Amino acid sequence: MRLFFNSVCLCLLSWTVYAQQPLSTVQFSTEISGMASSARRTPFWLRANQFGTVPLIAPAGMIRLGSSGIFRRDSLGKGWFLGYGAEAVAIAGPNNRVILPEAYARIGYRSIELVVGRRKEVLGLVDTTLSSGSYSWSGNALPITKIQLGTNGFVPLKFTKGLISINAFFAHGWFPNTDSIQNSYLHQKALYGRIGKPHWKVKFYGGILHNAQWGGKSDYLAPIQAVNGKMPSSFKSYLSVVTSQQPANTSDYAFPDAVNRIGNHLGNMDIGAEITIKNYTVLGYYQHPFEDKSGIALVNLPDGLYGIRLQNKANTEDRFLKLKTITVEYLTTRDQSGATVKINSPKYEGMDDYFNNIQYIDGWAVNERIIGTPFITRYKDTKPEWDTHLTPSKKNQGSMINNSLVSLYHFAFLGALRSGATIEARLSISKNYGTHWKRFPEDVTQTSSLVRFNLPVNWLGGSIIGLNLAMDQGSLYDNAVGGMISFKKVWR
Repeated sequence: MRLFFNSVCLCLLSWTVYAQQPLSTVQFSTEISGMASSARRTPFWLRANQFGTVPLIAPAGMIRLGSSGIFRRDSLGKGWFLGYGAEAVAIAGPNNRVILPEAYARIGYRSIELVVGRRKEVLGLVDTTLSSGSYSWSGNALPITKIQLGTNGFVPLKFTKGLISINAFFAHGWFPNTDSIQNSYLHQKALYGRIGKPHWKVKFYGGILHNAQWGGKSDYLAPIQAVNGKMPSSFKSYLSVVTSQQPANTSDYAFPDAVNRIGNHLGNMDIGAEITIKNYTVLGYYQHPFEDKSGIALVNLPDGLYGIRLQNKANTEDRFLKLKTITVEYLTTRDQSGATVKINSPKYEGMDDYFNNIQYIDGWAVNERIIGTPFITRYKDTKPEWDTHLTPSKKNQGSMINNSLVSLYHFAFLGALRSGATIEARLSISKNYGTHWKRFPEDVTQTSSLVRFNLPVNWLGGSIIGLNLAMDQGSLYDNAVGGMISFKKVWR
């Protein structure tokens, strides 16, 4: 399968290189940045939701090289397009390395596309620019390599005369190997709908994002957790993952797969509404989390991410400061369907234990970064006194997520100065309680903030200098003040 994937990706990339057409658009970018911190740990808002590209340890320097393009090939027939994206980040610091947050090719016809590779994505109904993070897929971790077939944005259904539009995809991916888990897969699918035509002043949204990690093997699991350290990985097991059904013959499976579902399932169900009044657009949204059937049945209410975004689209370039976007969010994950659980109970009972799993002991993470909201933390992210996990060994299972009971208030805004510079500010205040399995001995308060300036300059025909200042103050992380300066040039 990996050989097939590499061959397809190479063919598509090669095709795009030679597809120079009048309708083609290609851009290249280079960015050089350096950061420092008063503590060894990088402040939260310098590293969070950066697709795993900003190191956890400071000081560090980074060089980014990127390119993306889309090509229209009329010779194939009207409506066909090809595209690609690639980015490499070289990091110099305590852990020198080179990572590839993007390396993908895409081919599509009209509103349908096939994407092969690794691509930066924020999934779910949320303000993707200023949010604290979409619940289950926030852009906090390094993207996962996958094959994805779906729509390219919202597509109107003709039989509704454009009143209803859908945005959907189906994907298969490969998690990178770790010491704890090897050769595991990602199953992912989404279906979102919109009621209202694009020009309407009121539109309604709703949908679901379903993720599952499945298959693989681990040397750290006891016989009750996996059969000879291996999780189910057959095609029959894959069908059970896709349909979220329990296997018919449970005697062939280890305890977690027999009593629950094959794989680690989680996601979010979203609803929202968008209203346009003159030059202002208001988007309100709610993301409801689920880990099992209790979340689907809404037993874990009021858990979820509540948000509202105000956008100002008025042309006010003559003002010294134009406030473009304001986002306010509230996240709570403290219910989790209750603090008790009964196996095979007819009721939907709890201890959903968000982002933890008894088999996939790294938690919902890639390369030590949470895939979903970064406000659910791993024990390595926090102060040593909040280390409540069990050290993984051949005899017992570790618990990497030490803090999934969270209440968060998040405020952010984006503004534009008359000079062309932009200013962004974020303030996040959270209370953290540990997990239902192991609560913190006290409530832990944390405040994280960020101010970011992007200043256009005339160097090299037009470039951007970025200035970032971030601060952590509280009891969850080490107190820190840090800064990052960057220089970015884009060629089109």
